[in-house]
Amino acid sequence: MKEESPRNLLHAMRLCGDFLSYRRGQRPGQNRVMFMLHRYGSITQKELQEILQIQQGSLSELLSEMDSSGLIERKRNPEDRRQVVISLTPEGKEVEHANHQRVVKENMELFSSLSQEEQDELYRMLRVLLEDWKAKNPQAFPEEKRGMRR
Repeated sequence: MKEESPRNLLHAMRLCGDFLSYRRGQRPGQNRVMFMLHRYGSITQKELQEILQIQQGSLSELLSEMDSSGLIERKRNPEDRRQVVISLTPEGKEVEHANHQRVVKENMELFSSLSQEEQDELYRMLRVLLEDWKAKNPQAFPEEKRGMRR
């Protein structure tokens, strides 16, 4: 393996990550929270923090904004009053559904330069990398802790 190959791969992956972050545009944190709440239903604030890998204060601020906008509701867990359980409101579900429809369309456009076979091969190669990385660094994949799979 050439020494520059891994460096070139990492650089290309970093550029892809930068583009994906840019493409999500405004309120990426809010969109991620709504997606996770849609995916898992009610979830504790601590679990959400672990999944999103963000600071407690940042998440609290984001959730306060979303609560004020009527997108989420926060309730104390009746089984453990120290825990706050978060879920989407009906309005939050509507906003998340609209976001999802937009993202599906954008995702189709994002990979339109690759044939279906190329997309399948890229996916296969990425899965090989991810499985290796998960085995070596499970703490870097917080969703796996709850048995959550993408």
